[in-house]
Amino acid sequence: MLFNSLLFLVFLVVAVLGSWALGKQRTLRFAFLLVASYLFYMAWNPRFIALIVASTLVDFWVAQRIEDSESQRKRKSLLFGSLAMNLGLLGYFKYTNFFLQSVSDGVGLLGGDLPIPIFSIVLPVGISFYTFQTMSYSVDVYRRHIPAERSLLKFALYVSFFPQLVAGPIVRAADLLPQFNQKISLTHDDVGAALFRIARGLVKKIVIADFLAVNLVDRAFSNPSIYSSPELMVALYAYTMQIYCDFSGYTDVAIGTAQLLGYKLPENFDRPYSATTVAGFWRRWHITLAGWLRYYVFFPLGGSRGSIWKAHRNTFITLILIGLWHGANWTFVVYGAIHGLAISINRMLVRRNGRRADEFDQPWHQILWKVFVTFHFVVLLRILFRAPGFGEAADYTQHLFSNGWGLARIDAGVWALLALSYGIHWTPRRWVDQFSQRFTDLPVVLKGASMAALAVGVATVAETDVVPFIYFQF
Repeated sequence: MLFNSLLFLVFLVVAVLGSWALGKQRTLRFAFLLVASYLFYMAWNPRFIALIVASTLVDFWVAQRIEDSESQRKRKSLLFGSLAMNLGLLGYFKYTNFFLQSVSDGVGLLGGDLPIPIFSIVLPVGISFYTFQTMSYSVDVYRRHIPAERSLLKFALYVSFFPQLVAGPIVRAADLLPQFNQKISLTHDDVGAALFRIARGLVKKIVIADFLAVNLVDRAFSNPSIYSSPELMVALYAYTMQIYCDFSGYTDVAIGTAQLLGYKLPENFDRPYSATTVAGFWRRWHITLAGWLRYYVFFPLGGSRGSIWKAHRNTFITLILIGLWHGANWTFVVYGAIHGLAISINRMLVRRNGRRADEFDQPWHQILWKVFVTFHFVVLLRILFRAPGFGEAADYTQHLFSNGWGLARIDAGVWALLALSYGIHWTPRRWVDQFSQRFTDLPVVLKGASMAALAVGVATVAETDVVPFIYFQF
């Protein structure tokens, strides 16, 4: 079930009304939301709900055994078992063919020949997201940062909470489980802010991201030879904003939906293309993934403490994992490694110059220059992120610098949507808050009419073709 479908809007209305109708019956409310979350996931493929249930039951049981045990050896064994199961499932579904193909290619480079089978493995939607959530829960209980949840119903709802189930934000148990024990409320301002957030997310996705994809990005990447160099660069600008509007649009809908249900999800974006460094970009883009890896990988490895080379090593490991998390392809590994290299170089320059990486108390022209350089570093590396392989990435790069001039293939609609998308991204936060408040202050009739118009727009799109969110494939 896609957020940008009429079916989801109907589902959302039923879920919100049903959950608030059971507002004082907490157990029934949790049960209702859990069933709704399972139905939401099963609308894609019913059989894969077994994976979520299995992960839920194992980690629920393991966490309690970890908390109750005084033996450090037993606690470590239980944690290792939980992590092994979760990573094993993730590895099988997401990386089996990648591993086998890499082994075969490695043997080929050494002059051998190792035929391998290619398995027809369907990647379960959202497995990278809910797997990270359950693993973080087990680790936090092991570290005694949070208590083990004793209610299977609440824990199952945490794992499968439908607003963020298939594409995040990645929510740590310490942020969501305590909310299940608090009294929920929903004010007039909450409803207005939530509806504004949902509407903004759907506009980002349907109006901007899908339009840019269909009218330029997909065409340019499928056949770059017919486009001029400036047109291919514009296509990169378009893809950079397509993926932002697509993913942040999903996050907006997820956060707004959760708010309608009385819960708060963490932010996942903070105007990432305003960053002055690559490290700053990752603190603003997919914040919950970068934060997860920083907390559970980078810091345990030693973070930036110790020698500069250990700091570089930890950075590379973390950024390579970020790349590999996005897909079973060497392009993603290299994508992460190049980002890690850029962060390491920046760290050395900062240490040499004695200036913090994200300091904004510099002259405006220096800040503007750093934003420009960081932004174009991100834009150009989107080639690796978007291309299915190194050959396609090299082909696009070659044509990017050798196809002559001209912008005849870029129509007015693309220019208009590009301007709108970058305007939305760089709109000051206080303006966005003001727009949200003005929407909230509208009479109920006007708010209802606005959402009805949006529903009609979604229904119109649904009659033609609903484009899945990009991050569903991760």
